[in-house]
This record gives sequence, C-alpha cells and structure tokens, in this order.
Amino acid sequence: MLENSLPFQTVRYLNHVLGGEAVRAGADKNKTAQFPYFLQDAYEVWFGELFGQPVTLACVKGDQPLAPEQIEQHTKRMGALVHTPVIIALPSLSPGERKQLIARGLAFVVPDRQLFAPQMGMILTERFGVGPRPKAISASPATQALLVWFLNHHPVTQTWHPSVDATALGYTEMTASRAVQELLQFSLFELDVRGRARHLKLIGDRRELWEKAKPYLRTPVLRTLWTYDLRIFDLMDTRWAGESALARLTMLNAPQQPVIAMTADAAQGAKATNVFFEPRELADGIAVQVWRYEPRMQDITINVDPLSLWLSLRDNRDDRIQMALDELEEKFPW
Repeated sequence: MLENSLPFQTVRYLNHVLGGEAVRAGADKNKTAQFPYFLQDAYEVWFGELFGQPVTLACVKGDQPLAPEQIEQHTKRMGALVHTPVIIALPSLSPGERKQLIARGLAFVVPDRQLFAPQMGMILTERFGVGPRPKAISASPATQALLVWFLNHHPVTQTWHPSVDATALGYTEMTASRAVQELLQFSLFELDVRGRARHLKLIGDRRELWEKAKPYLRTPVLRTLWTYDLRIFDLMDTRWAGESALARLTMLNAPQQPVIAMTADAAQGAKATNVFFEPRELADGIAVQVWRYEPRMQDITINVDPLSLWLSLRDNRDDRIQMALDELEEKFPW
C-alpha cells in the first residue's frame, strides 16, 4: 500500500525518467517537526538528493485543493526552513493550474506526467501513456562531468566509451549509460556500436563539440560557503577556483579573497573536522565553492579544470573576467 503513496510514486517516476540512481530520498521526522502544523497537515515531506544535489520533495496529502498562490507561499516557507530546492509533488494538475505554477517559476512534479524544475536545470515534457523519453534542457551533472573529462583527457581520440572513464569520477556504469543517452539526445556525438559496447563517435572536431555543448552546460557551482578557517587549504580535496584559478591561468590579477572548490562530500568532511562555514560572504574570508561534480579533473594541477572554470564564470559581467575567459579558451589544447 505504501508503494502506491504519492512520495513513492514520485521517486519511482523521477528515477524512471532520469535514471535509476537519480533520486535518493526518504522521510525524516526530526526535520519535518520543524515545519509549522499547517505544512505538516498539507504535505508529506521527503528529504534527499537529486543527482547529488540536496532536494526536498513536498508531496500533497490526499486530494486537498491548493491554489497556486498557496503553493507558492508554502514553497517559500519550506525553502527558508530547509535551505534546499523544494519540489512540490501533486497527484494531478489541470492545464490552468500547471500554467500558473510555471508562470510563478515553482518546481513541481506530477508522477507519470511532468517534471518542471528550472532551478535545477530540468524540464521534462508530459508523458501520456508510453512515449519517448523526455529531454532535459541541460545536461545532468554526471553527463557534464564526463563530457568535460573527455575534452580534458582525450585530445586525439575520435571515439569514446564513457563507461571507461566513469570510475575515475566516481560514477557507475548505469550513470555512464544515462550520460550516453543524454549526449546522443543533444546530438553532440554519433553512436558507434561495437558488439554490446556503445561507443560515441565525435562529430567534427573538439572545439566544435565544445561550442555545440555550451547551451546544455551550466555552472558546476552548486553553492558558495565562506570561512575564516585557514585549515581549509590543507585539505587534499580542494582546488583553486573562480577568479583565483583564472588569475593563475591568465593575465587576470588575483582577487583579494581566495576562491577554492570542493565536492559536497568534502565540505561535509571539513565540517566534521570542525571547520565552520557561513552561508553569506565574509569580509576577508575564504570563498568555498561546493561543486555539482568532482573539481579535481586534472591531477597535475592545483586548479579546477579550465573548461569547468569557464562555465563557472561565463555569466560574470565584469569585462576583465570576460577577456580572461576568452584567453582561457584560446589557450586550451583543442
């Protein structure tokens, strides 16, 4: 009976359309207890991760009607309490209600129908019965990481089997298979089948691949934390990032406040050693970027890889940054 509940249906649907390991979530009574009673009465809340990013699934209880205005208020309240993206799960949704939720930019999911989560780079088209797999508007973090790995580590190879490189980035073969499907959906490679193995064949050259991939790629930075604790520099999991890395790779002057990058797991490990982080910028503090994927693409350097660095800064409007990014691209060994 529990497997037919909305939370189970939601997780099952997301893992079906995004891949078997996309979502890991479950109930947490201690976290739910911090919610006001009206939220506890309206939603069954599960906490977990979506592609490694913290997420909260707020599943509407029963068939109680909730106006889009109410859902917007509830989403903001829950987001302020848990400090993660909130996705509202609904058993059904009329076209008019769906339109209003989209207009408000609210993330929602209707199992076996639709996922709208632009904040996390995903909009999946509606499914009525059996149909083609919906397309994401941007690559998943794992797919982006594998593509960046390819560009950093395969300067000559024209065919590629992502499963071979997935282990180096901590991904499973299933995740690599999902990445292959995404890269083919984006028409970035052609499929080259060799027996049971699915290889990807490069279309054009590597620079053309990079330019075609840009619209599907996003910043690797999940969030930025701040600390005064200098022990953060002693962690093996860190790399210079942001303007600090850009200054080491181009003619840009180094920033006054250093910037480093690490994974969410590494950040948790730092907290376990009593490194204290603040969510807001600290004067003279150290900026610690928490990345969606592994920032240590290259073992021979103390910087994040140049392509991920470019993606992390491309929306910066500072002319100095943009000129340095142009220099960075031109220096890359295409």
